[in-house]
Amino acid sequence: MKRIIAVCLLILVLMPLSMPAVEDDQVMYVGGTVGILKKGVVGKLDTTSQTALNFESPGGRLVIPFEGIDSYEYSQQVARHLGVLPAIAVGLVKRRQRRHFFRITYHDDSKTQQVAIFEVSKETPRSLLAVLQGRAPQGCKPQATGKCGVLPN
Repeated sequence: MKRIIAVCLLILVLMPLSMPAVEDDQVMYVGGTVGILKKGVVGKLDTTSQTALNFESPGGRLVIPFEGIDSYEYSQQVARHLGVLPAIAVGLVKRRQRRHFFRITYHDDSKTQQVAIFEVSKETPRSLLAVLQGRAPQGCKPQATGKCGVLPN
C-alpha cells in the first residue's frame, strides 16, 4: 500500500498541476461550424449589446444575434482524466480542475444553422447564462439532468 501511495505521489509531483485554460474574462473558441474562426483562438465575449452576443478575437469577430439563437447549453468536464489511483491521490491533495463550455446553436443572417462552442473561465457561466436567459429565452431547452439554465453545484 505504501508503494502505491508513493507511486501516486510521484506521478502527482511529476505531472503538471495546471493545464493552460482560459482565465478571467478570456473565452476560447473550441470548435463548431463558424468558418471565420480557427479552433483554439482566444478572445472576449461582449454581452453589452441588446441585440447580439459578440466574440472578438485576433482571428476574427463573430456576431450571434440573440433572436437567431435556437439553443444554448452549459457543460463542464474534468480537465484531465487520470487513472483511479492517481485521481484519488490528486483528490487528496487538491481539487480537480474543470473546464467550462457553452454550446450555442443559432441561425446566421443567411438563415444557415451554425454551432459555436466556447470554453469560458470558471467565473463566467453564471453571468453568461443570465444574459442568454434574458435576451434569448427561446434558446433555453430543459436538460436531461434537470431544469433549463440551472448550474450544477
